[in-house]
Amino acid sequence: MSANIPYLFINITALCCFSLMFVTMLATKKTPEIWVFLAVLLDCILWSGGSILMRMQMWPGLKFWYAVSLVALFSMELLFYLFVHTFARRRGKFLLTLFAVWTLAILPGTISGFYLSPPTPVVKPDGSTVFTYALNWHIVIPCIMFVTIIGATAALLLQVIREQGTHSPGIQVIITGGLVMLVGNLLQVGLPGNIFPFDALAGIVFAVLLMSALYKRRMFRLTLVVSRSLLTIVLAVICIISAANFISPMQEFVQGKLGLEPEMATTAVAVAFAGVLGLAYVLMRRLLDAMFTREEQQNKLVKRFSASVSQTLSTSDIMEKLGDVVSREIPIEQMYICLLEDGKYQAKYCTSPLATLSFSVSKDSPQIAYLREQESYLILGEFQNSPRYLSVWETEKELFRRLNIDCVAAMKDGDEIVGLVLLSAKERSRSFNAVEIGFLETVTSIASIAMKNAALYEKMFREARIDPLTGVYNYRFFVEQLEEQFRSCGRECLTLLYIDVDDFKLYNQLYGVGEGDAALCRIGEAITRCVGESGTVFRTSGKIFAVLLPYQDTQRGRTLAREIGKRVAEINAVPERRRLKPLAVSVGICSAPYAASSAKELMDNADMAVYNAKQGGKDQIVIFRGASDLVPQHLAERTDAIVDRIERGDGEYRTALSMISALTAAIDAKDHYTFAHSKNVARYAATLAVASGLNDDQVRTIYAAGLLHDIGKISIPEAILKKTGKLEPDEYQLMKEHVNNSIEMIRHLPEMDYLVPAVLGHHERWDGKGYPRGIAGEEIPVSARCLAIADVFDAMTTDRPYRKGLPLEYALEELRKGAGKQLDPSLTQVFIHLIRSRSIPLSPQAAVNSKKPDD
Repeated sequence: MSANIPYLFINITALCCFSLMFVTMLATKKTPEIWVFLAVLLDCILWSGGSILMRMQMWPGLKFWYAVSLVALFSMELLFYLFVHTFARRRGKFLLTLFAVWTLAILPGTISGFYLSPPTPVVKPDGSTVFTYALNWHIVIPCIMFVTIIGATAALLLQVIREQGTHSPGIQVIITGGLVMLVGNLLQVGLPGNIFPFDALAGIVFAVLLMSALYKRRMFRLTLVVSRSLLTIVLAVICIISAANFISPMQEFVQGKLGLEPEMATTAVAVAFAGVLGLAYVLMRRLLDAMFTREEQQNKLVKRFSASVSQTLSTSDIMEKLGDVVSREIPIEQMYICLLEDGKYQAKYCTSPLATLSFSVSKDSPQIAYLREQESYLILGEFQNSPRYLSVWETEKELFRRLNIDCVAAMKDGDEIVGLVLLSAKERSRSFNAVEIGFLETVTSIASIAMKNAALYEKMFREARIDPLTGVYNYRFFVEQLEEQFRSCGRECLTLLYIDVDDFKLYNQLYGVGEGDAALCRIGEAITRCVGESGTVFRTSGKIFAVLLPYQDTQRGRTLAREIGKRVAEINAVPERRRLKPLAVSVGICSAPYAASSAKELMDNADMAVYNAKQGGKDQIVIFRGASDLVPQHLAERTDAIVDRIERGDGEYRTALSMISALTAAIDAKDHYTFAHSKNVARYAATLAVASGLNDDQVRTIYAAGLLHDIGKISIPEAILKKTGKLEPDEYQLMKEHVNNSIEMIRHLPEMDYLVPAVLGHHERWDGKGYPRGIAGEEIPVSARCLAIADVFDAMTTDRPYRKGLPLEYALEELRKGAGKQLDPSLTQVFIHLIRSRSIPLSPQAAVNSKKPDD
């Protein structure tokens, strides 16, 4: 029967195309647009399938299949309107509901044949069967509905064009598809005596164009719905259908028109058909390569990129990797990445290291609104034709022209745009294709997730290193940065400022902790503004701030300290603060490598400088001077000159002298040996400090610490202090506690806490086996290392309850053996040299023992 129905193969081809598209689209991720397109395809299948089965007059009969085909045809306008409505992402449902009810209302008349009666089959003289229709005025009723829905669809498309422009992805294709479908149906019913299925051909084009519109909107990836095997099968089916429907007519044509014999005609048709198949094969191979090879390469890049960014928690690394993968796949000149900061997208990265990053895009830009509401990407050439482009600020238009930007992609975190990727094409005449846009969307989506995780990590990392009160970095991060910057600066300058708020304890007592915290916040802000990008600000303790200035010298530190002092003074000028005690700061400055050979020494020396600033009257700047500033002529005289201020009680040392005198008197009353020993250690250690190049402030600290280093022995029972035999283990443990006891006494004395590091570390060992902390090497403060050598030497050369003093040479040999194990090797060598050269005056007992022969 099918052979007698003209052009039935076209209807069958249309049914195959609709069915193939329906099956392949079932494999895609379902979105509202995909669901509606599947409904359109199902309607096309019912329409074409019903038409075919009606013409073939299959069971249950012509009328049944006619009703199926006509219901599908009458529903097409509603489904097309629904597709456009969904594609344009409209929310209003009134017209959609109205048209749906209207379409349902005419279904009974459609099924019954009230509007259009079933056709009558007519057998023509040549044996072919055609179908004739009898029209009546009832057809006007569904036609009114068709015209209304078509008008509403056109109005909706015009509204989309006004909002998004004619170059909005997929819009032109949808309009073309609708026009093709309309023209095909008009030709079908408008041409007198027509039997060619224009409507079926138009339906194929219509479905393909709608699918193309979805692809342009990146609703699916082509390789997810089409495979090499599937396309090969499609080619085979097309060839079979072509052979079944075209070979015989071609053979008849060649025989009738060209006059060839049947054998020759068959050979000619076979050769021609083989040529067509060969050409189709070549074209299919190229199509496969174009469709799949690049996407397969992209998939490999995406996998590698995803694995790579998942292994880093640094936003800068992720941006660099994103720039690399995009540059490898898309031919661009430059790529910029902008991240959201303070209501604008600030440029943070560019694939070209010489490009400027001093620009930003406002969060309120119309382009951002488009990316948020419409698509996740924006082609500038298309966007410039839309009405929204007219509202773009001229500064941003000029910026994009200057940067030669062709495409903008959004990096989204949910509904929020957290970043922008700006692409500049290599060739201005070349536009970005759908495959490139799809790849860009994929990698930016992966990068968005990775950067979100990295941002959370960096936020946690920052919060763990931020002082919650002032917002500057805390002591933990200060220690890390000090070590790191000390290494990175090498022999270049690294300046450290310690900024101590004067009389802050009194300030808290007068006005309360809340006002004190507010004052610290204002001071922290003032310091941060002064430092800017030249350094890093830290809060190292309650009222002390630190500033690290890499590659900047002492003079820069002094200038900055003066500016900080002025800014703090400006805080006091605020009218509401006039009733409060004025705020002021003391600043200590030290620079490496000139005045410090290690990070620990840099910190200790800056701390010493700020202490001297406090002792010198407060609200001043003191710079720590290293060995280069010392020119000692005679060590003993130099030592006397340095420590003389403490012993005389001049100026800021008046309080220190009274405290030290009272404590040493207490030591003398408890144990005269300890008193004498402390004075000897103080003198030896101070002279060693002078010889080692330490400055005056350090020498005075070492001398005062030497006088008090054994103050804790006041709490040790006399029976243990004066025991003539070897101490028992528990007695030795008790004796070791004198270090902690000394610290407990000193730390409660006003303005004496600067002695704690030296006293605490004088029983530590260079090899780390000492006590109480077990620190080693240069971790031990240099003041404690000087005291340790002096302590060991005086203990050996003076009489003890359990033995007499040792000969001088024997004691010096023991010092030499202990160098590098118990004692600092460099300082030990200096001390031995000083003793041998008689540069250090010996204590009376040591002088006597120096005349004893070695045993």
